[in-house]
Amino acid sequence: MLRKAALRQLIHRPVTTLLMILIMGLSLGISLFLSSLHEGLHEGLTKATEPFSLLVSSPGSQYQLVLTSVFLQDRPLPNLPYEEVDALSGQKKLVRFALPLAFGDSYGGYRIVGTTDGIFAMTTGKNKDKWLILQQGRPFSAPYEAVIGADVARRLHLTVGSTFSSLHGLVQKGRAHKEHPYTVVGILTDVKGPYNQAILTSIESIWDAHEHKKNKKLEATKADNKMHNDHKEVSAILVEPVGYSEAYQLAAKYQHRKDAMLVFPSQSIVQLFNLMGRGERMWQKVGLFLMVLSTLIVVMTSYLSSLSRLREYAIMRALGATGKDISHIFLWQNAFLVLCGTAAGTLLGIGAYTLLAHALASTTALSLPLFSFSPVMGILLAATVAATLLLSLIPLKILKEKLASMM
Repeated sequence: MLRKAALRQLIHRPVTTLLMILIMGLSLGISLFLSSLHEGLHEGLTKATEPFSLLVSSPGSQYQLVLTSVFLQDRPLPNLPYEEVDALSGQKKLVRFALPLAFGDSYGGYRIVGTTDGIFAMTTGKNKDKWLILQQGRPFSAPYEAVIGADVARRLHLTVGSTFSSLHGLVQKGRAHKEHPYTVVGILTDVKGPYNQAILTSIESIWDAHEHKKNKKLEATKADNKMHNDHKEVSAILVEPVGYSEAYQLAAKYQHRKDAMLVFPSQSIVQLFNLMGRGERMWQKVGLFLMVLSTLIVVMTSYLSSLSRLREYAIMRALGATGKDISHIFLWQNAFLVLCGTAAGTLLGIGAYTLLAHALASTTALSLPLFSFSPVMGILLAATVAATLLLSLIPLKILKEKLASMM
């Protein structure tokens, strides 16, 4: 009965009620969104860099190298001679394998990555699961054969056997290399990362397309490839060290080189997050301030609204309602507001995070994890609800004193 009376009073003042729910919902939603975004980005970026133990390139920005090689964004750094790949591959005690990466062309806005078929043997994660798994077709084995990511196949409606001509640069329209069309021979499963939007082909295809060899076919034998590699270049080199100590031995070798640099992509991401963390901490403080402010606004607005109903409460007392009944009505009203505001904020935070995760997956293929409540989020919500209900006892005491003076 008292709950119905409390709810009825809230419904009779819809503007005030909705405003308080909106204020509390927005403050909670912003805080939840920022907290979940920080955790989601950290997990998504870390997962994307897992297959890339080390990267070698010409000197330049380590972030540009990671953006280009790992996330397939930005322009590649100046090229390295292919001899660097051979030199790394020859260091068997330090290097498990070294894969060349060549960028420069694209199709439909998706980057074409020139490499070797060794990329399909790569493993990732603690369990050493295969990174690139084919759901259809086979790996490329000859020039101008392509294996495409899951997003490329879906959005460009390509299937095994489809053909296309590449464009120079990362554009959707431009001058196509029509003299050498690519043939899709394989489609990857969802790799939960940027290489969902990659088009993989042999590195010889990239070299040949840029040299415009219209009337000359490439030989697929290893001997011919070796000859073909003599004066060629690569954008970057993906290096898998034998172990951690070997990785740092390699890093020491490149430390004083002026013609090349070695980067740990995971360390670059950590450094990036340290920079982002400063801004993220500021937004966390803003979110906390908004939550405190919304709690005070809800309590004060509820109190002022109750003061406007002093006459109603006095009539209820005259009709036999006790002071305890009035207290219960007031507390039930605050409980309804807090629960509705918390629900609205949770839905808003989850909705905003989900929309952003979908947008990032569409534009960059960065896979953010599903929204999940962390212990910090749970404590945050519980503390807000408890603080609002506890603070509502202060105006309740004042309200009871005013009622007593009226009777």
